[in-house]
Amino acid sequence: MRMFLIGLFVAAWMASGALAVTIVAAPQVSQSAANAWPAKWCRAQPGSTKDELIAIMGPPTGSSPTTMTWSAHQYQFNAFLDAKGRVEQLDINTYSLSTAEQAALPCDKIRTRASVAHAASKAAAKAPRQMPAPCALVTAAEMSAILGVPVVAAPRPGGNTECNYKPASAGMPAVKLTIDWGDGAIAMKSAGMMGRREPGLTNPYEGIGDQAFAVGPALMIRTGDDLMTIVFTGVSGAPAKAKRIFETAKARM
Repeated sequence: MRMFLIGLFVAAWMASGALAVTIVAAPQVSQSAANAWPAKWCRAQPGSTKDELIAIMGPPTGSSPTTMTWSAHQYQFNAFLDAKGRVEQLDINTYSLSTAEQAALPCDKIRTRASVAHAASKAAAKAPRQMPAPCALVTAAEMSAILGVPVVAAPRPGGNTECNYKPASAGMPAVKLTIDWGDGAIAMKSAGMMGRREPGLTNPYEGIGDQAFAVGPALMIRTGDDLMTIVFTGVSGAPAKAKRIFETAKARM
């Protein structure tokens, strides 16, 4: 009996000692430090390494080969790691958070590599497109070099982007460059219908943009979703010059 009691005492002492070591080793997190976690957590991204996550959040309060946890007070943040130690998923446990605290979270409760990529794609699609100034796509100096004569540029603001180039004291040679944003496909469809109804009216230009048709003095070029129209007046060697104009403007669209 005596040995049995001694054994129980030793076991209890070892258990209490082990528990004490665990408590001492666990990071002590103040309320103010925990309050800073949400903003830091939302800076972390799936795909980050363990070290990158620790650099943002500080030492975790718990970890395993496949998880890292920051838990204190009302907060708990969990990172799930792949076999290479990179973050596969980031979770926020909102069970102990008030409604106001949940609403104040600056990022989603669950973020994966796929969800972050999808959100970025949607944001890019909704972002307003920055339209260049009418004569910024091809400057007057650049158009002068292409045409071989000095010209001035006169913008015409509007729903599209239009610039007119001509010599300061003469009417020719002249070029009108217009960009209709988002109208490329419908313009090419109309040009194709015209070509089928009246053969010879429209002629394809090879090697300029995604599609190109000449309609009288106007060259219509589809580039992606947009339509570039170049109208020449008194310009010799138009096809070669059209290619230089297109390449110059396209780089800035």
